[in-house]
Amino acid sequence: MKVWHLTLMALLLSLLMLAFSSLGSVSSSGVEGLGLVRKVNVKVLTADFQSVVRPVEGALVVIGDRRAVTSSDGTATVSLPPGRYSSYFKHPDPRLSVVVRELSVERDLEVQVIFDLRPLRLAAAKVAWGGSNSSVSLEVEVPEADMAFASTPVIFGYSSDGEFVRLASTPDDFSYFSTSLKPGERNLIAFEVHGGREVAVLLPSSYLPVQLVRVTVS
Repeated sequence: MKVWHLTLMALLLSLLMLAFSSLGSVSSSGVEGLGLVRKVNVKVLTADFQSVVRPVEGALVVIGDRRAVTSSDGTATVSLPPGRYSSYFKHPDPRLSVVVRELSVERDLEVQVIFDLRPLRLAAAKVAWGGSNSSVSLEVEVPEADMAFASTPVIFGYSSDGEFVRLASTPDDFSYFSTSLKPGERNLIAFEVHGGREVAVLLPSSYLPVQLVRVTVS
């Protein structure tokens, strides 16, 4: 009987080791082996100042600890277990603000992120001239969006002797979008501006470059 008990115990021990070995192999392949992954298909788009929408190649997509880079059609896919994750979307143009938001992944998702760039006309503006320490206070109506950021304004006008003046921090259409705005509201903000001549007459073509962000999840 003792021999029979020992043989039975050895057999049970072998079966247990086999079971743990199987579990180990599933663990090493991750939850993918159990079919518990969810796919998040991301599409990143940019709308420029002329409202032309294009896919963004090279945008960084991070969800949890998984990351991907969008291809030429602006898409990327991230696979991960169900759960709630912090997500991060970064445009390849470093001047644009990154998008960070919580993402609940309980099923396969389609996520679209639009970086919508707009030259918003000024509802009101006042320039306080002080040479290199000049500033402009302005008001803009910011459209509805999930997030909104402002770059530095581009001010056009005429000096007191009729010379055309452009006040801006960059020769480009916009600089870094580093100032947070409240979407769907009139925003009052102030900026430092630099220029060689004082603006006596402000032109209505002056604008504030704004980055609107719209994220849709389906």
